[in-house]
Amino acid sequence: MINIFDDLKEVGFDNLGKVDLFPPKAEISEKEKELNKKRLTIEEVLYDKTYVCPVCNKEFKTKAIRSGKNRLLTVDLDLKANYDVANPLLYECIVCEECGYAALSKNFNVLTTSQIRWIKEQICTRYKVHHYPPILTEKDGVLRFKLALLNSYVKKAKDGEKGYICLKLAWLYRDMKEKALEELFLQHALTGFENAYNNERFPIFELGELTTAYIIADIHRRMKNYDKAMQWVGFVVMDRSVSLRLKTKALHLKGVISEEKRNAEENKIE
Repeated sequence: MINIFDDLKEVGFDNLGKVDLFPPKAEISEKEKELNKKRLTIEEVLYDKTYVCPVCNKEFKTKAIRSGKNRLLTVDLDLKANYDVANPLLYECIVCEECGYAALSKNFNVLTTSQIRWIKEQICTRYKVHHYPPILTEKDGVLRFKLALLNSYVKKAKDGEKGYICLKLAWLYRDMKEKALEELFLQHALTGFENAYNNERFPIFELGELTTAYIIADIHRRMKNYDKAMQWVGFVVMDRSVSLRLKTKALHLKGVISEEKRNAEENKIE
């Protein structure tokens, strides 16, 4: 048998003996196999979190995701995260089932006196009590986000907040493979974010100015507005304050935009 390290004798390795470069892996016991197979159930990932509705003062419980229990699998170009057990989007919107007030968990308790009055007048007077199951479906998620979107309109929320909710609705429709509805809400998200970029302070929830510009660029890409997409991603790449992580993502997105634009132009010529 040829000793693949024979050439190393002249640098001191003349007594290596037989080297098994790829030794067989040790047998995994049945117990270890079972442990490897074990996957957290959605019931193990979720827990009850208590809220008090700022509109009707009712205390209620709703499901939330335990920190560190939901494993990240992939991230889409527009930063939509995909997990292995529970879809966090489904539990991001909090709904008071008693009065119909709904908002993102990030600002559920943030209401002015005027906003509470508007919600009572325009939401609570028309709302029909609806109870959701403990384990939410994508259709439940859509209903909850649309109720939050209506509440945001009634309370005269900023365009950035409405755009953010529309982005999450687009992501839910992506999960449901409803392409036309995904594109509809991406367009609404684009309008909200572009308005916010010019007129509002950042962050919009967890989205900073450059992250928002990055998402705007990818929405334009998905809409095949390649020149605008390139313009927005350029803002991110050229900004001196951009983090290395976001700049790396932006450079990758820039490459994707260039390739898609080139392919679209070639197909047009043909």
